[in-house]
Amino acid sequence: MTNPAIGERHAGAVLESLKVAGFEPLLYEIAEGEAHKTLATTAALYDRFASDRLARGEPVIALGGGVIGDLAGYAAATWLRGVPFVQIPTSLLAMVDASIGGKVGVDLPAGKNLVGHSNSRPWC
Repeated sequence: MTNPAIGERHAGAVLESLKVAGFEPLLYEIAEGEAHKTLATTAALYDRFASDRLARGEPVIALGGGVIGDLAGYAAATWLRGVPFVQIPTSLLAMVDASIGGKVGVDLPAGKNLVGHSNSRPWC
């Protein structure tokens, strides 16, 4: 999953590497920008996942920055109660954002990142 600008530069190489490794990757492009990090976009992704029969154990890969990482991660965390998720950040900020806490989410009209999921586990 990526946005068109990053996809144009990098998706071909990622897809080809996955094919060489024996996978059958699908490319999902999401419009660029925070305005698209919504439950409506997530619902559209769920429809694509269902149509493409994305099964438990098949990973969602985020190629891009914060918006793509948050959106792809939230969709992966909630599809089939969680499928594997891989981040391929394409900027320094995305690398730092992706490396801390495992938090992903989407925005609501009331505010940013109000709906989300965290891979952080409480201390037991």
